Parts: sequence; structure tokens; C-alpha cells
Amino acid sequence: MRSLSTLALVGLLVTPAVAQEFDNQWKTFFASPSSLSAPIISSPNLETDMDWADLDKDGWIDLVIVRKQPFTSAGKRTNMLLMNENGVLTDRTSEFASASDLGGDQGFLTATNDRDVVIADLDGDTWLDVATATTISDGDPKALGHPRIYMNLGEDGNGDWLGLEHQDARIPQLIQYASGLPQNPRFCSVDAGDIDGDGDIDLYFGDYDSSGAGGSGQPPNLDMNDRLLVNDGFGFFTDESQARMTDQMLLSAFSAAVSIADMNGDGFLDVVKQTALQAPQYVCISYNNLNGLAGHGNFNSFDNNGVGSGAPYHIDTGDLNNDGKLDIITSDDGQDRYRLQIGLDALGRAEFAGGSGGTPYQFLSGNDDGFASNNRIVDLNGDGWADTIHADIDVDIPGGQRRMHIYHNTAPEVGAQPGDAVVLREERQQPGNGGWIGAKGLLEADLKNTHDFATFDINNDGAMDILISRVDTTEVYLGSAPVCQTDLGFGDGNVELAICGDDLSFDGSTAVMSITGGAPNSAVLLPVGLVNNPTPVAGGTLVPVPTLFILTVLVTDANGNIELGVTGGGSPAALLYVQAIVLDGGFDFSNALEVQAGHN
Repeated sequence: MRSLSTLALVGLLVTPAVAQEFDNQWKTFFASPSSLSAPIISSPNLETDMDWADLDKDGWIDLVIVRKQPFTSAGKRTNMLLMNENGVLTDRTSEFASASDLGGDQGFLTATNDRDVVIADLDGDTWLDVATATTISDGDPKALGHPRIYMNLGEDGNGDWLGLEHQDARIPQLIQYASGLPQNPRFCSVDAGDIDGDGDIDLYFGDYDSSGAGGSGQPPNLDMNDRLLVNDGFGFFTDESQARMTDQMLLSAFSAAVSIADMNGDGFLDVVKQTALQAPQYVCISYNNLNGLAGHGNFNSFDNNGVGSGAPYHIDTGDLNNDGKLDIITSDDGQDRYRLQIGLDALGRAEFAGGSGGTPYQFLSGNDDGFASNNRIVDLNGDGWADTIHADIDVDIPGGQRRMHIYHNTAPEVGAQPGDAVVLREERQQPGNGGWIGAKGLLEADLKNTHDFATFDINNDGAMDILISRVDTTEVYLGSAPVCQTDLGFGDGNVELAICGDDLSFDGSTAVMSITGGAPNSAVLLPVGLVNNPTPVAGGTLVPVPTLFILTVLVTDANGNIELGVTGGGSPAALLYVQAIVLDGGFDFSNALEVQAGHN
């Protein structure tokens, strides 16, 4: 992609790249206390982890929050279900998440030591269920000390949602392999995916048996290590870890994050995890049926070379540079990093740029402030390029006055093409203290001491919102909805022109101009006028006038499309008229746009 200033639309300035500067208002959030109707969610005595999805199929995304005593501890807490009621996240735990098939158990209202949660359809009925990863619960009954499954009961005959029910038999009694005795695990992470290709969802749990807190390490003869639980197709699970994976793949010291993802693009889901604190300490990938030599669901290659080292405490996978390959981000005790996949090695495994060190994030001012935890790859501003977020509260030990970091993917602004190296940068309003950090509308105090965060469209306006669960409070910030410039119509063919993103009236605003439906590999003219003449044109011959400028050197790709980053702001204020003309031996005119640019 190339970058285009709105002022360039009138021939005054073309900006193929955006210099590093303060007050780049690439994303704007607004505090919205009215979007949250719930009692205390997080506190100095409540650590949180979250997942979200539309549980009741009403078109609004709901939120599940699992909680425990903070850090490496045995302290149990109750969980929460926040249903999204027309844009308000409302506590409905008692009504819809307190059922269980065990006498005396109250579902989410039974205190458990849950450290992670994932939402997935476990029994194939199209209703999303919930699985938790439960940690230090030595000596407790299986129902409290093992992962817990909450099945979605669907609707009754009147179309009313029936909520979630804890069903204990879904998870088998786990055995400590060396002793052959039943034992509660110490899981720190969970992810869901169909690892054996049979159409149902399996679960992988990451284990930990060491701690920097002291006094809570697990003796080797009690170590459970990671577990792979395979679904029978009806939502009942069997431990098939040793049958499908090697001991090296399952070995973890402190696995705070796992991701089930197809890392090498061969159609088989692999397992990515981090393990830290003590040996083994790295990010690694266990490959599923590499080169078709093991059978679907059997893992036959392990790789921790160049995937990520240091002191990694969380990972996520996703495509950061739009090349169709999955990349990895890592939270670290030192400097957090991202690793772009650059292809496959001779064995068919993913290779990453920068070796085990990866690429550090950029800062306009300040730096990475140390320990970090939950992270996520997510497109925050809807420009088609994924950004990243890293929370700061260590999941193991207390201490520090750190904050969450939000990193903006600058690709659209610097003209990056899919597959290029990208820069992820923490934007801020000004150097030193004061002003917004990460994204407009977020102050340093809003990001301090963050356990976890949820990123989804809370109010269904098309913009990404964020709920931040901090030590002191939990708050909702609504994102401003993307602005699409006014479509005037008039096109005479299949070519469509759009500019959508930020309000281009403000400095630092960004949007994406897209031209679709043109002939492949064809030149494109972009006439821009200060008056509504001669654009828009519905066919015919274009007649230049003094107020018209034509930007050339645009060429459609093999699919007949173009994307350009557009930067807003500047002076004077302008109302522009823009149209695209594809030259394919003739003239194919797009619709015209009325574009607001410059200061208000």
C-alpha cells in the first residue's frame, strides 16, 4: 500500500511515508461508564482473564470473566458472565451461569482457581460453550481442581436463552503419568481447535510447576505437564496427550499462553506456546502431521529455534503484514517483540525474521517498562492491518507500576505492501508526561496495572471498543466508528471508489482509499476537483479545468484493485470531489466521492 495525503488530492502534497511525529490520532476512544452495568470485576484481590462471543445469538457480543486470587496462589474466586444488552455489558451470572449437574455446585458462582478461559462450540450444536483452565487446587475434589466445561443450553420453546451449565463429566479424571495416580493439574492457559480434522473442537492446556513467588513450586513427581484433550464429537474429552505428542512438546515450566493455529499453512492446526521462568524457557511450535508423515492430529516435529527466546510470558498469533502467514507476538520480562514469518525452512516449518530476538516495538517517547502479560493481535482502527496490545500485570508475582501498551501498525501510512516488514509503534500526544498514550482518549492512568482487556464491538457501531480490567477498576472505552466519505454515485461500470477510516478533518487522521472492480494491471487516473465539475462524470470525455488535478502512477493489481493509505488534516479546509478512471483501452469511471479534508 502507498500513503496519500488528502492535500495531495488537490495536487499540493504527496506523502508516500509518514514521519514519526506526536499526536497521530490513528484511533480514538471515549470513556463510556454507561456501557458497563456490573459490580466489582477486578481489584487488588481479583485477577481476571476474559474471552468473548455472542453466547445467546442475539447479535451482541457477550463477555466471560474468570477470576482468582492474584499471582501464583491457591486462592479461589467466583467468575462472571456479562451479557451484552443493547450495548450495555450487564452482570447476569446468577440468572444464566449458576447451573450445574453436580449437587451443591453453582456454576460460575462456585469459587474456583481459574487462570484462563476459551469460548468454543464443544458439542457441535452451534451454541458456544465455555472451558476454563484451573490451577493450584491440590487436594480439592475433581470438580474444583480440574478444567471446567460450561455447556450452552440453547433456547427453550419460546426462544428464550437458557444460559450455561457446568457439566463435570465432560472432562476426564487426569492421571499423573509417573505415579499413575489421579491428580489435579496446575494449568495456566487453554486454547481450542480441531487438531485431528474430525469436525469437532479439541482443547490444549498449558501447565506450570514453578514460580518466582517462592514456596509454590511443584515437586517433579507431581508435575502434570501440558495436556491435549480430544473431543469425541459430542463434547466429552479424552486425554490423548502422550498418544499424539512427545514428552518434549508437553514439557512446560510456566506456560501462561498457548495458541492452536496453522503456523506453516499446510491445513493442519499446530500448537504454539511459551514456557518460562525455569528450563525450558522459550516460545515453541509443535507441528501437526508435518509433511503428511504422521496422520492428522499427530504431532511429529518440535521447533524452538528462532521462534522466541528471552523470558517470554505470553504469546499470540496472527497476520501482522497481510501476507497470509501467521506471525507471533511475545510479552517478555525484558523487551516485548514481534516476529514476522518469512517462509518455510527445508523441513516445512515456519521461519521468522530477526531470529530468536524478533523485532522490538518502536516508541516516540519512553520505552518498554518491563514485565508484561496477556497480549493480543487485533485491528483496532479497522484499516485492515492488525495492531497489538500488551497488558502489564505479571501473572506470577506482584510488584511494579507498569502500564498496558498499545502498538499501532503504521503500514497504511508508510505505503507498506502485503509481505513487507511493518513497524508497530506506540503513539502518543506529546513527549514526557501528560497527554494521551497509545490511542487518543487513553491516559497513562487508564492503562496502569492492567490484568487483561477485551477488544470487540460493544455497541455494534462497526468500531472496535476496549474493556480494560485493571487492578483498581474495570472500564469501557468506545472506539469512534469509521467514517466513509460521501458517495455521490455516477459511476458507469463496475469500478467502485471508497475512502473509509478516520474523520479526515483532523491532523494525524488516517483512512484507506480503495478502488475495486477495475481491469487487472491497468493504469488509473484520480481526478480531483475543488468544485463539483467536471467530476463526477458519468461516462464520456473528461474536460480539464484549472481547479482539476489528476494524480497518476496508480496501477491496479492482478485482481483489478488498489488500496492507498490516506492521511488527513492540514490547512486550508477543503471540500474535494474525487473520482477514479481505469484505463483499460477505454475509460471506466468509478462513482464519485465528496471528501471532507483539512481543519474544521
